[in-house]
Amino acid sequence: MKSRFLLQTVAAFALLLAAVVYCGRLVGLSGGGELDLGGHSTTSLSAETHRFFADELDRNLAITYLVSSRDDMPSHFKGVEKQVRGLLEVLRRLAPDRVDYRIVDPQVSGDAGASYAARRKVSPISVRRVLRDEHDEKKIWSSLVLAYEGHPDILIQGIETAHLPHLEQLILQHLRSLTRPVQPSFAVAAPAGYEVFPQILSQHGPVVYVDMDVTRPHLPLDTDIFFWLEPRRVTDAHLRQLRRYVDSGRSVVLAGSAYSVEYRSAGDAAADTSAAGIRYRVHRSPPAWEQLLRPLGLRPLPDLLMDRNAGAVPVTVDGGRLVEVEAPFHLRNLPAFRDFRNFRTPARGGLSFVAASALEIDPQRVSAAGFRADVVATTTEHAWVRALPDGSFDNDDLSADLTVPKQNLMVLLTPEDLWSGQILVAASASPFRDGIITRSGYGHAVVIKDLVRTFAGPQRLVRIRVERPRPEPLPPMTDASRLFWRGIAVFLIPLLLLAVPMRRFWRTGQGGSRWSALLAQRGRAALRPAAVGLLLVISLGAGLAGALRGIGPDLTADRYNTPDPETLLLLERSRGALTGDLVISPRAAMPTSLKGVEKRVISLFDRVGIPLHVVRPASLNQAALKALHSAGAGPFEVKRVQRDTLVAFQVWSALQLKKGDRVTVVPRLDASTLEHLDFLIAAAVRRLDDGEAPMVSVVSDLPRLSPAEALEDYQKKSLSAPGGVDVYSHLKELLVDYGYRLHHVNQRYPSLAEDTDAVLWLQPRRDSGPVIELVSAFLAGGGQTVVAMQHFNIQQRQYRGTGFRTVYWPQPQFQDLDRYLRLVGVEQVREVLMDRTRHRLKLDTQVNRTAVREYNPQEVALPFLIRAVGANYAPDSPVTRNLGDLLFIWGNRFALDSSRLAEGGFRTDVIITTSDLSWAYPWKGGWLPPEVLSPSQNYLSGRQPLAVSITGPFPAAGFAEDDEGRKRLVALPRSGDSEGSLLLLGSSEMFKNHRLHSRGFQHAQLLLNAIALAAHGPDMARLQARHRPPRGFVFLDSASKTWWRLFVVGAGPLALALTTVAYRRYRPRRERSRRSVASSTEKGNHP
Repeated sequence: MKSRFLLQTVAAFALLLAAVVYCGRLVGLSGGGELDLGGHSTTSLSAETHRFFADELDRNLAITYLVSSRDDMPSHFKGVEKQVRGLLEVLRRLAPDRVDYRIVDPQVSGDAGASYAARRKVSPISVRRVLRDEHDEKKIWSSLVLAYEGHPDILIQGIETAHLPHLEQLILQHLRSLTRPVQPSFAVAAPAGYEVFPQILSQHGPVVYVDMDVTRPHLPLDTDIFFWLEPRRVTDAHLRQLRRYVDSGRSVVLAGSAYSVEYRSAGDAAADTSAAGIRYRVHRSPPAWEQLLRPLGLRPLPDLLMDRNAGAVPVTVDGGRLVEVEAPFHLRNLPAFRDFRNFRTPARGGLSFVAASALEIDPQRVSAAGFRADVVATTTEHAWVRALPDGSFDNDDLSADLTVPKQNLMVLLTPEDLWSGQILVAASASPFRDGIITRSGYGHAVVIKDLVRTFAGPQRLVRIRVERPRPEPLPPMTDASRLFWRGIAVFLIPLLLLAVPMRRFWRTGQGGSRWSALLAQRGRAALRPAAVGLLLVISLGAGLAGALRGIGPDLTADRYNTPDPETLLLLERSRGALTGDLVISPRAAMPTSLKGVEKRVISLFDRVGIPLHVVRPASLNQAALKALHSAGAGPFEVKRVQRDTLVAFQVWSALQLKKGDRVTVVPRLDASTLEHLDFLIAAAVRRLDDGEAPMVSVVSDLPRLSPAEALEDYQKKSLSAPGGVDVYSHLKELLVDYGYRLHHVNQRYPSLAEDTDAVLWLQPRRDSGPVIELVSAFLAGGGQTVVAMQHFNIQQRQYRGTGFRTVYWPQPQFQDLDRYLRLVGVEQVREVLMDRTRHRLKLDTQVNRTAVREYNPQEVALPFLIRAVGANYAPDSPVTRNLGDLLFIWGNRFALDSSRLAEGGFRTDVIITTSDLSWAYPWKGGWLPPEVLSPSQNYLSGRQPLAVSITGPFPAAGFAEDDEGRKRLVALPRSGDSEGSLLLLGSSEMFKNHRLHSRGFQHAQLLLNAIALAAHGPDMARLQARHRPPRGFVFLDSASKTWWRLFVVGAGPLALALTTVAYRRYRPRRERSRRSVASSTEKGNHP
């Protein structure tokens, strides 16, 4: 009977499920229906649209929607065509005599369809999709072309799901702009001394003056660009207004500096009217500039920035005289040091940056703020800095002692939401200052015009005027109301669920079962002592857990939660001479991730018996704070929840160690560096013992255009090609945070620091002959060197002549170290390497739609983005120990000549490889053929080396003339038996600023491990590698994925079903046995 009921239940459920699926299919085929209660559907038109189509639309309007078929769309795009079709249909109904539309799928007609779309300047877009449990990309079409009779066509490119709520308004504003062109307007907030700038700006549109020094500022949303020069007051209200302005689609230009310079004459002010004898005094600016940039992920460096490329500017001396003064901090920025690819015009004219404070970029904070940072202006490679002087000084005091790589002078912040505005940040407001803005020989007025054309172009103005509905923020609540609603949200449903059993439990046993009656009679009395005992156990357990927090067994495989014996031994050796100060904010002020820092550090030092004093920053005087700042320590910003609101706070978490008269600092113990606490403390103790930190000489190349690109795009147009920026600056800051000293090597005049412990060379580029001689001599003397390099950067491009089909061009990087590596038997193969184990990235795609190139971020998931996983690492190498996934972006493999290496006495260790399913294309020129991007059966033999460690007697290299009189690199005779070490990494792109901390990959950890091995040795490298890594998987074929999916989905239900069957078979047997025992017992009691 029970079995029959079970079968009927299963059959009824199957029939019901089939009916639901069938009804859903019918609804889908019929187009479905829509009930728009809120009026937010694309087919619910506004009254403004009705009036325009009824009264103002006096000509024919033809709308063409070019869209891929629904079957070709990824899941998150499948509803776009239906929504757009519905909108176009209701627009046609408003004016059927003048409005017509058609929907075209360019893919149906192949090349003819692509050509048809290209004639209307429509290009496909690349979007992400998941195919067979693997990231993939898909080229789709989704664009509108509006052809309004008598006017040029309007293109609305790349319509996505997020654009649908305001697509109607976008169409309306575009049509209005054809008959009533929009003029931009500007808002300006500037102190005295900037009167000429608004006059120049007024040539492009009306100017509104805004007072930002008030408590409650207001940025008018009827302006299009806001210029804020030398901010003097910044509060949360200012930041909210700025964010509201940018979120509305309007752009902002911020300019300021962390200091200003006062000019005074050294002698008789009345007699001296020249620049000779001028002395300077630095005045630190109020903290407003730093407070304004901090939430955006930028920090103005409080250093006096100087450059060889400087110029004379008119300045006010002694508060009155105007004198032409030339000083090294009067920076002259030329177009060759500006990258305006994201602007509507190329860089033109020079800019004057006076008393500029270089802009440091925090990529993680920039990303958290919703932006992408692009450096658009830098100093030259001949820049140097010094700490801000306390007294007066002159040009003779500004020697180039501390040279630095190119420093950032202008940074463009582009939002992830392309409908929001951009923020341009300048390291000085001097380009807009009176007396400088109109100076001959500079292009300040031209640059202002370029900014207007970029931030207030016709397309941008139309988008700004599209009203996008945004939810209103909730009003602030009191503590009592917050507590009440929290209690309702947390306890309401559990209390309702408990009400039913509690009611049944406390009810009398009338009509109930025997068990209910028994509980009704004795349950309440029996529960009282049990409840008291349970509360007592809970209280004692909570107290004991709080007292013993952090104490317990370490169950991790590599004992990550236990201090390393090497660190303990190093500290024990310094017991009695070593003391420490933990400068840390109170635990209550810390976010959750940092609350355990204090106890962890204290327990480590208590374990070895070294005194550690906890110092609160509020108790330190100015001298102590200044000493900590000079050592690199300081407060940093964190976010924690306060009263249900995420609030930013400044906290301290630094460790200062003292041994005799030597002092060193671990500047920052946060969530990322705490994983490496053992290494940081051990490295600090070593610095105290040795008297100084390890020195790393860094050679980093500046990305440049290829000669062909520079010729076609700039030189033929009488423009200067951009010289590139320091794209490895974040990596260098990371090394400083981990206790290394850095020496910047200028490739034009290369020299290593005398006490260099290791050399880091990032992307050797032709011509690197002098650096090769220098580094080879260092290796020949037993030096340790790490080199990251690759042959190509693969660019995505779309051309109108090819129907905007995406093509891939390997831009040569002119890697120049191969000519030395061949001398020892190694070569980085010049080919495009690909692997089935791949990943996806959002890369800029160059779209050549008009004369002005566009750069659109699009999803790319192609096999030249090689993902290296733990299964392909050397398990015994200190570099790859505990290392997570790596992304070799456009990486290259190494070819090893084993016989030649053995003859030279070299030992090689391949530490990272591709998977078994890799292939390569020997590129010689042109675009990559589409067929090479698809996996074939012509895989390379075995796993290919992506990272190789070479140890042995490296030869020094020099140049000698051959028979034809050409110089070539040759190995010089060996002068000693020293063995050097060279670590080759097959990608440099992974270490660039925007890739170093890519989510899910451990590029920074790879480099930290490599430098620790080179500068400290294997023991410290093992400490550096001590952390918990996330691990990925190699490529699996479809059959394997299907079996694993079946196992994961079906293992649980199958186990449950088998358990049920076994129980049902075992239960009757158990019942019979129990009845048999009862019967036997009954017979024994009644003979």
